[in-house]
Formats: sequence, C-alpha cells, structure tokens
Amino acid sequence: MFRQLRWRVLLPFLIIFVLTIMRLSLLIATDLRDRHARFLQDQLSNTAQFIEIQTRPYYGTPDQTSQLGAYAKQLSETLNIEVSFLNMDESLIASSTYGEAASTILGLTSALTEGQAFVIVENTAVFTKVIRDSESNEIGLLQVQSSADLFSDSTAAIFRYMISILLIGLTAMIIVALIVKDRQQLPAEKLTIAAQEMSFGHFSGLDFPEKAGELNDLSQALQDITQNLGKQIETLSSERGMLSAVLNQMTDGVIITDSEGRVKLLNPAAERIFQINQNKDLERSIVEVLRYHQLVELWRMAKDGDRQSTMLEIGPNHMFLQVVGIPLKAYLPGSTMLLIQDLTQLRRLETVRRDFISNVSHELRTPLASLKALAETLQEGALDDPPAARRFILRMETEIDNLTQLVNELLELSKIESGKVPLSFHRIQPCELLQPAYERMALQAERAGLKLTLNCQPDLPAVFADPDRITQVLINLVHNAIKFTPPDGEISLNAYQDGEQIVFFVKDSGVGIARKDLGRIFERFYKADRARTGGGTGLGLSISKHMIESHGGYIWAESDEGVGSTFYFSLPIA
Repeated sequence: MFRQLRWRVLLPFLIIFVLTIMRLSLLIATDLRDRHARFLQDQLSNTAQFIEIQTRPYYGTPDQTSQLGAYAKQLSETLNIEVSFLNMDESLIASSTYGEAASTILGLTSALTEGQAFVIVENTAVFTKVIRDSESNEIGLLQVQSSADLFSDSTAAIFRYMISILLIGLTAMIIVALIVKDRQQLPAEKLTIAAQEMSFGHFSGLDFPEKAGELNDLSQALQDITQNLGKQIETLSSERGMLSAVLNQMTDGVIITDSEGRVKLLNPAAERIFQINQNKDLERSIVEVLRYHQLVELWRMAKDGDRQSTMLEIGPNHMFLQVVGIPLKAYLPGSTMLLIQDLTQLRRLETVRRDFISNVSHELRTPLASLKALAETLQEGALDDPPAARRFILRMETEIDNLTQLVNELLELSKIESGKVPLSFHRIQPCELLQPAYERMALQAERAGLKLTLNCQPDLPAVFADPDRITQVLINLVHNAIKFTPPDGEISLNAYQDGEQIVFFVKDSGVGIARKDLGRIFERFYKADRARTGGGTGLGLSISKHMIESHGGYIWAESDEGVGSTFYFSLPIA
C-alpha cells in the first residue's frame, strides 16, 4: 500500500506533521515546567524567608523543639505546606509531621547555593534554606515542601491536547488521501501491480492496461512473458508433483545431498528407516543425519568417484540394508543420491523359512528314525516273536499318530495364517466357553493326579466368538498345564472383565517357564526347556495365538519358574 504514488507523496508530510507536533509538545511542556518551577521556587523562597524571620528567636532556647514544632504545624495547616527544622548536620529538630514519618529530603547540604537549594522530587517541590542568627552565623536548616501536582496535571493536559491535535490531523490527511484516490490507476501503476503478482508466481487473471501509450511495448512484453512462464511453471509443477508422489510412495529411502554434504531432499521411507525428520534434518550435514560411518563412507566414495553399492547390517535393531550411492554429475553437479532398500523383513522371513524347514525336519526325523528302526527290527526276526511283533507294531502306530498330528497341525496353522479357516461368530457367555473344556479335560486331569477347577461368574457380559475354536484353544492350554504340572498340583479355569474385554486364563502350579523363554513360547516349534518338552509338536501355542488374534484378541503368559504358569487371552465384549 505504501508503495503507491499517493502514499509516497503523503507519507513524508505525515512524518513531518507528527514530528512537528511532538517537538511542539515537548517545547511547550518544557517551558511550562520551567515557568512553574520558577514560580514554586519564588513562592517557597518568600515563605522560607518569612519563616526564618519568625522562628529565629526560638533557636537556642530550652524549648526550641516544641516551639518550632508548634509553629511548623500551624503553618502546615494554614498554608498547606510541610515545614521541617534541621540542624546543620541534617538531623531533625522539629517538623509539621513530628510524631509521624517525617518527609524531609536529606542530602541537600552539599547542593546549597548561596545558602539555599530547590528541587522537585516525586511531584513535591522542596526548598531548603540556611537559617542565620542576627550575626549571620549558621544556626540550622529550614526545609519547606509544597505539592507540585498542579504542574503534572498541566503538563498531562497539554500532552493530551497535542495528541488530540495529532490524531485529528492524521485522520484528516488520511481521509484526504483516500478521497483524492484516482478513479482509474495509471498504466504504469497497473504494470507495476502485474509485475508484483508475477514475482509471487501468479500468472493468471492479471490486469494489463489496454492503452498504455509509450508503455505499450512493455505491456505486451510482460503479457508474453506471463503466458510463457505460466506454461513452463505449470509443466514444472506437474513434473514436481509426480516426482513428489513417486518419492512419497516409494518403500525405498532416497537421500540427496549437495556438494558440501548438506541434505537437500529425503523421502518418508528414509525418515522411517533412519528415524529422522525432514523438517529438522534438511540442510544438516549427512554425517550428523545418518550417524553410521559405513553409510557416510559409501557416500564419500560415491561423491568422489563412481556408483557404489553395498549391503550393510547396522543399528541396535540389526537393520539389513542395501545401499546404492549415485553421483548426479549430469543432472545436479556436485550432488549425490543415496538409494536405501530395507531388506530387514526379507532377511527375517528368510531366517524364519530356514528355521521352519529346520524345525520341521527335526520334528520329522525322530519319528521317521524310530519307524525305520522298528521296521528293521521286525525284518531281522521280530516277526517270528508274536508278542514282540505286536509291541513293535503298537509303537509304530504311536509314531505314525505323532506324524499325523504334526502334519495336521501344520496344515491347520497354514490355513489360519492364510485366513482360510472359516469362523462362525456369534454371541456366547464366557462360562459356556469354559464349561466344555473343563468337562473334556476333567478325567485326564484326574488320571494325572491333578485337581482341575472351574471358576466363572455367570453375570459376565457375552463375547462375540466361534465357540468351537475358542474351546479348542482352552483345551490346548489345559492339556499343556496337565502335561507340565506334577501330581497333586492344581489347575484352574477362570474369566473376568477388563474394560471392553473378557479375559480368560488357565493357571497351573507346574514347573513354570524361564523368563528368557517367556517371550518366545508362541513361536512355531519353540519349546522352552527340557522340563517342558515331554512330547507334543510345539505348534499348539502358535495355533492358539493365531486363532485368538483372528478373533480380535490378544494372548500372553506369565510365569515364575518352579512356581507355575498362567496363560491369558482376551476377547472383545459383544
């Protein structure tokens, strides 16, 4: 606004007007202060001279304090002033406020000029005079004080008056400037506005003058520039948008640095991989941003040479990265791009695959080796001994059952993980889920010399679940508890409400689970220690975990080694 011509003309006048009013106000206030100060000084000087003449006889008398005090109080009430009598060392003799807080201004002896001094302190005028006896000997000090509020009020009134004049003048000048505004902007002014809009990147809807006189060529040139730049910027914006979309959607991290190693660009994938922030880390050195010397060294080699590629394992979380350093000599001289591919999940999946194959092979090796040994024993003559042959055949049937169970559980786990297991959800009371598991496992617990109890509150809210699948999970947990609890132990089934969840649990007094194994017991084929490897495939808890998660719940375990274990799982309230 202030760049417009009318403001360029008006603004200096406004400044001069304001400065003039301020200077005039200051001069008037200063002159008024000086006049009023001289008036107060003359008035207090005359009063002090009168008081000196009247009180000179009181000095040196035995009751000078009371006489001077009474006189001072009388003057204070009559003339509305404060009077104090002091010794030459400024110690108080008497005052019009004697008995109250004396308001004498001390430290004025050194300021006395020709036996008197005048100051204004906090809206109070103070006149101090030396009192002399008839022989011109200094016998004391007289101090007279009077209010200077009238001066302050007058000064404030002048300032208010001047401010009013200033505001009225400014308002009038601004109104005049607005009234005098041109009905139609000059061509040069229109061209200036158009050029300013172009500098902000606005190339559409610009108002160019139709007839610009001598500025026609300039106007036409600006219009041509506007059209060409608009098209180029639109193309660049489209390409930039596509590049930004690609970078934002890439799963691979991208970091671009300039010739001095400052980070100029990084995408969300790079932020996620290295736990960095674009708003904070742009323009910072790549050494500070990455903090891994292997990556920094690869960047330096790519910056100073040709394309570099390597695979690294870095960080406390053992991230496995494939990093490619590419010098951008042909596109951005001095710049270097790092392309980071996070292969951590693939490496973990590969490890899981190898472990799975190893575990399956291990689980199959034992029953197959046993079957082979039994078959060889039968071939070597055990068939001729019917009792031994029957015993070996029963053992072979047991091993075949174990293999069948392993294969069935592997198929079941595969279906659950792939989401191919059909689930029939409906509302059901928690006790109706616990009761079938209790009834089916009670006899087995009794044979093992264990006490199995069911504790369930019938007023618990219903859950939304597949009863057969949840009963299968409970039976599996109770079966494990029976298997790893010594005789005379106890196992209990229970459920309780926790917020919007119903928590089921199976608690035993068995051998417990070591703390180091507690976080891995739900992995496939994982068995904690020898005390808990008494048979089974090692897949039951993994199947239970996936089944509960498919219900929108969560499963976990708590245990004290040698004391017992408790397995929990939660289901949402229907």
